[in-house]
Amino acid sequence: MSNCVSAAKKSRIAACQITTPMRKRESAQPWSFRGNLVRLVLLGFSVSLVHKLSLSAEYGIQASNARPNILVILCDDLGYGDLACFGHPHIRTPNLDRLAEGGIRFTDCYSAAPVCSPSRVGLLTGRNPNRTGIYDWIPLGHPMHMAAEERTIANVLRNAGYDTGLFGKWHCNGVFNKPDQPQPDQHGFDHWYATQNNAAPSHENPTNFVRNGREVGPQFGFSCRLVAQEASHWISNRADRSKPFFGFVCFHEPHEPVASPLDLEPIPELILA
Repeated sequence: MSNCVSAAKKSRIAACQITTPMRKRESAQPWSFRGNLVRLVLLGFSVSLVHKLSLSAEYGIQASNARPNILVILCDDLGYGDLACFGHPHIRTPNLDRLAEGGIRFTDCYSAAPVCSPSRVGLLTGRNPNRTGIYDWIPLGHPMHMAAEERTIANVLRNAGYDTGLFGKWHCNGVFNKPDQPQPDQHGFDHWYATQNNAAPSHENPTNFVRNGREVGPQFGFSCRLVAQEASHWISNRADRSKPFFGFVCFHEPHEPVASPLDLEPIPELILA
């Protein structure tokens, strides 16, 4: 996926897209907030991390330069070559293209793993996912999960005074929303609106979202917009908007099953035979 960090000087929110090589961290080494924050931010799966957009007018967001707001946008199964800003001749990605145009594209970066669950855990912890016990994608009901003692970037930022929110695909455990395994709140997220794996039974009108431990039930709309709306509402309605925030927005798209709003359907003349 393409990668970008904006250079806008007047903005208060940082964002970029990154895929970088995993670096080893022995568990016995002391945790350094500053050093490991940089490492975590520069690790893992294809993400958009912190685009310096000026959202203060729209959301009333305030954050100092020392403690910027952080927004990670994570796409599922999106290759870097699937974006127009990385040269795809048919797919149109105007919003991501604007991020790339106003920032930096990292062209030699790598995810922590080639499949979903370990790459997410690598991004969240800054560790080789095998060290955390996550060695493949996690089927529903499987005993594999990210252990409670793993330190995530959400843990670190929450301890540093950030509001933390997870939105969309979790996929860091097999037993979801049950006490048998750690859930997003135990890994540092104050607010979470998530699914274990894909939105089901389809990305359209999903029924399997959970909000802070409570099943949401049937919803109308597409998962991409439901996730974006939840994240936007959380950002603008936090109890103390003077606090910095860390938002982890994990879209299910473009992973199958494919379902998207009509206004995002492919343009007929661009569909290849």
